[in-house]
Amino acid sequence: MKHFCVVALLATFLGAPNLSAQSFSYDISLDGLGNGNPAKSFGLAADEHNNRVYVSICGDFMGNNNVVAEIDTVTGTVVNTIQVGNYPEDIALLGDPNLPGMIAGAVTNSSDGTVSIWDLASGVVSHTVQLPDPFFMGSCYPFGITAGGPGFYVSTVDGSGDVHAIDSNTWTYDAGNSLNFSWKSLGRPLMANGNLLIPTTAYTPSWTGAEVGISGVDNAGNIWSQVMALNDGNYIFPSGMDAVELNDGTVLVAGMDLDARLYQLTSNGEIIRSMRLQNGAGAHGLALSNDGTILVACDLAYGWVTFIDMVNWSELAAFQTSSLGLGYMQPNDAVFCNDKVYVSCQGSEEVMVFDNLPSISPGNGYQGNLLINDSTPAPGSTLSLDLSGNGVVALFVSFEDTAGSYSGVALDLGAAPMLAGWSGNGSFSRSFTVPLNAPRGMNLFAQGIIDVTGTPTATAPRCVVIQ
Repeated sequence: MKHFCVVALLATFLGAPNLSAQSFSYDISLDGLGNGNPAKSFGLAADEHNNRVYVSICGDFMGNNNVVAEIDTVTGTVVNTIQVGNYPEDIALLGDPNLPGMIAGAVTNSSDGTVSIWDLASGVVSHTVQLPDPFFMGSCYPFGITAGGPGFYVSTVDGSGDVHAIDSNTWTYDAGNSLNFSWKSLGRPLMANGNLLIPTTAYTPSWTGAEVGISGVDNAGNIWSQVMALNDGNYIFPSGMDAVELNDGTVLVAGMDLDARLYQLTSNGEIIRSMRLQNGAGAHGLALSNDGTILVACDLAYGWVTFIDMVNWSELAAFQTSSLGLGYMQPNDAVFCNDKVYVSCQGSEEVMVFDNLPSISPGNGYQGNLLINDSTPAPGSTLSLDLSGNGVVALFVSFEDTAGSYSGVALDLGAAPMLAGWSGNGSFSRSFTVPLNAPRGMNLFAQGIIDVTGTPTATAPRCVVIQ
């Protein structure tokens, strides 16, 4: 690392003050619900206007279950079960712009290759939509579902890359609005700023690893895809799983075995930054509070439920479900409803409920600005970084995105950030040529420090992923 020969940096720390964290409150038992097979849960959806949370009861690989449970969030009890298809997974609710609350629910039935649609007022299934089975496997294995477009979009994990559309006027399969993202397994879809976004997984030709990406289609119908991470040759299979839209219109994308990273992107796919979860956890499911201040990440593989302060981009608390002592396993998904967080447990027969949610206050925050000309460059292209701020500014780069510091200034670039250069006139630019042999999926991280000789403060970090 180059020597930084300007005046020593003054110590400062970014982020929020310590907050009283949320707490695990109680569980809602699902034991005995459905057809007699295990009452293990998968997806969740909330209708806050009517104080309802809906949870799919999927069963397990030894036996499908086939109901959606309706939970009254005032009493904390199951008040109805809706019989759907086999191994129900994700749930989406559809509203009417002229009415408060939601009017219809839909759930993907993985084993059947169908979507069940029910009227929320009556709690009765009104339509079952059969989806195409391109490989004649008995199901396209529908997984995620979101309201949008013609009514609903449904993602699949059969490897086809198919996204199926359902017309909410006729409650039928809509071939004209269905899409294909080319030989990928698809995560939970998201509508953001009129764009459809889906985390993706593509297995490598050697079947010794996988590539995680994000695919999207904008409101003009243009399809795009890009990679975020690649692990090959190690029999580690990262997977793109979920995405949420933040209050500023950007999107947060998560996955499993993704080096515990969450990625922030614009709704048209420009990568902005990453964030590393402290416990090395991944995220199979994400949930964002209505005011956008708290994010919950559910780590299916290792059992972590992590609460994140999205105002200050810092962790509030992390619970390993097995450590709570009541047998909770495999947190799959979460929703906020009426100042509580509901978490489904795919490995046990409960919905966990967390309350005592904190109020988030801004901390010191970031200062200055760091711009990158291309967050997804190809090998051989030119990468330009432009830093601006008050006084003396310094630019740092790293291949790591964990918390660290440089001369006492808190950074998000690990223990050994590399100084890329500095300037005393409030701006600094640096260009790099991406090596022709740069591996696809390689992540590069950058961050600046401004007002080095006054009150040094970091810029927001940035992330670049080689394509």
